[in-house]
Amino acid sequence: MSDSVVLLNADLVLTKEGFDDLVYETGTLLKVMMISNDHVVVKDDHERTFILKNEDKDTVWTLL
Repeated sequence: MSDSVVLLNADLVLTKEGFDDLVYETGTLLKVMMISNDHVVVKDDHERTFILKNEDKDTVWTLL
């Protein structure tokens, strides 16, 4: 999976109480760390990891 990349097809805003929002714009590329049956773990250029739901594949994100 180390060569897999996700392309965001829509803007994505991650929020967590007590922290600034993380905003990822359409066209952002994210490195795939792990793929499971219901989600994909990705990492950005700042080493932050988060989960994308498989149900959002081909709408919010696309696996390249």
